[in-house]
Amino acid sequence: MADSVGPSASSLEALGHQYQTITHNLANASTTGYKRRRDLFTASLQRELANSAAPQIPSEIRCQTSVDFTQGALVQTGRALDLALDGSGLFIVDSPEGPRYTRNGSFQVNPQGQLVDFAGRPLAGQNGPIIVPSSQSPGKVQVSTDGTVSIAGQNIGKLRVVTFEDPKVLRPIDGTGFAAPPDAAPTDATKVAVHQGFQEASNVTVIEELVGLITVTRLYEANLKSINTQDERMKNILNVAMG
Repeated sequence: MADSVGPSASSLEALGHQYQTITHNLANASTTGYKRRRDLFTASLQRELANSAAPQIPSEIRCQTSVDFTQGALVQTGRALDLALDGSGLFIVDSPEGPRYTRNGSFQVNPQGQLVDFAGRPLAGQNGPIIVPSSQSPGKVQVSTDGTVSIAGQNIGKLRVVTFEDPKVLRPIDGTGFAAPPDAAPTDATKVAVHQGFQEASNVTVIEELVGLITVTRLYEANLKSINTQDERMKNILNVAMG
C-alpha cells in the first residue's frame, strides 16, 4: 500500500513546484524583459490527464524548470535610455560575479557617467562600459538599430549584444537576469535590432497562467483524494486483520 501512495505523494511535490512557478510568472507579468518559467512535466501532465483522474508525473522530469525565451511585445515609452531588442539577443551587464545577461533594457546613468541597469551594474559595450560625458544630458543619448551609441553627434560606444547557441544553458539568477556556465561562450548577435524608446514587455500570458493554475489545483486535489482513498483502504485491511 505504501508503494501505491508514494507516486501520488511525489506528484503532490511536483504540483507544488508547478504552482510556485505559475505564481512567480503571474507576479512578473508586468516586469520589463521577464521571461516566463515553465516546468518540464507540464506536457506530461496534459497527456496523463486524459487517462487518469490523478496522473503520475515521471520522476525524471519532476521539479525541473526551463525558460521560455519567446520575445515579448515592444512597448513604446519615448524614454531615451529605454532600449528593446527585436530578435534573438541579450544585453550584457557586468557584475562582481561575472557577466549577466538580460532582455531588460531599462537603463540609467550613474554618477560616473556609465550606462547601468536597475541594480547599478554597468552595461557592456564592445570596448568596455559606455560613458555619457558629464557635459551632456542623458536624455540626448541616441542609439541606432545596430547598437551604436552617440550624443551630440559624437560616437561614445556600441552596445555588445550577444546570443547563445543553446539558450537552455542559461540559469535565471534574478527577475530578469541570467548567468551562463563557464563552458558556454556567447557570440555576437547578428539577427537583432535595437529600438530606442521602447521596452520589451514580459512574455507571460496571464490567461494561460490562470488556466494552468486551475489545472494544477484540480490535479493537486485529485492526488490528495487518491492518497486519502489509499489510506482508508489500509485502515480497512488493518481492521480486518486485527479482527
